[in-house]
Amino acid sequence: MRAICHIGHHKTGTTSLQAFLAQNSHELLKAGTLYPWVENEGAANAVAKALRGRDDDDELSINIREAHNALAFRMLADTLPAWKVPGYHRMLPHSNQMMRAIELQIRELQPETTTLCSEVMSHFGKIAPDLITRLRTKALRSVSDISVWCTLRRPDEQLVSWHGQQLRFGQAPAPLSDPERGLKLDWLHVDYRGVIEPWAQLIPEAKLILRPYDEVKAEGGSIDDFFKHSKIKRPAKLQPAQHLNVGFQPAVIILLRKANKQLPKPVAAQLASHMTALTRGMELFGTSQVEFLGEASRKKLVEHFAPIHAWLSQVSGRKAFFADIDKMAQCNPRSEAEALQQFLDQLTPDRLQRLPSKELRDFLAQQHA
Repeated sequence: MRAICHIGHHKTGTTSLQAFLAQNSHELLKAGTLYPWVENEGAANAVAKALRGRDDDDELSINIREAHNALAFRMLADTLPAWKVPGYHRMLPHSNQMMRAIELQIRELQPETTTLCSEVMSHFGKIAPDLITRLRTKALRSVSDISVWCTLRRPDEQLVSWHGQQLRFGQAPAPLSDPERGLKLDWLHVDYRGVIEPWAQLIPEAKLILRPYDEVKAEGGSIDDFFKHSKIKRPAKLQPAQHLNVGFQPAVIILLRKANKQLPKPVAAQLASHMTALTRGMELFGTSQVEFLGEASRKKLVEHFAPIHAWLSQVSGRKAFFADIDKMAQCNPRSEAEALQQFLDQLTPDRLQRLPSKELRDFLAQQHA
């Protein structure tokens, strides 16, 4: 038997992959791949699928849809006092019980492949490497062949994407163009060696599968890329994939940074939830066109990342892990101000009326001033 631990990274399509695997867990199991549940909701869902004899397109709860994120959060919270399980993952058992559930499913079902998928596990290497050993010796103790999979973005693109995610969460981070306060070089969105190397050291028998995000996109996205390079069987009858956790456009990122600083949290969150509808039909610059870092931050990032990239290239057996690594030193052509102005120029009165509150409409109207 073999196992694949897909540990992300964040913002590389892992959320969509998890949802797809969870939605199709019954057909996958029939084809030899176990995507294990970890708590009671997942167990009940698996039994219901077995009784029906099929998967369906019902919307899954987050404990089922992101089961292995729930496991990773629980493992971190059970180990580190500073970590708490997010409120949306409710009624989770202790992580030992969750890993025992995986171990028993492997024992009873004897799958060809067991797949775990969780970008939250990308935190283990940097802050709690003992959790890697716990996962291997408890949940996956009976598995002889193991692979650790990680998809990585070029770090300048990763930082911009995560900056947008922070704003989606209601945070107000300093701009990435501030090389002192906004550019964090020691965290997992830059220190890819710190993310991956502990897995290789603590599970020395594991095969590393490291995928550049540009190649994943060229394969059709995280789901198609996973099936192609994991060599697991792809059943014919599968529920369609959902495209989840889509990143914001640059103009939206810039606007939410202002909103999260100036507006009450509930109001700023309301704006974030309405931005997709508000911008529908607008022609807006993409992230590859707008510069968020600036020359000073890019210079600092390039120097810091050079030895990390050399290590990635060596362990992956590639001449250059990121084939376009030289582009990291180059600023994009459009400024943040231009991106925001492009949005404001298309913000007509009828679009403003789509917003549910006067406070939001007034906030956007003020941006024209």
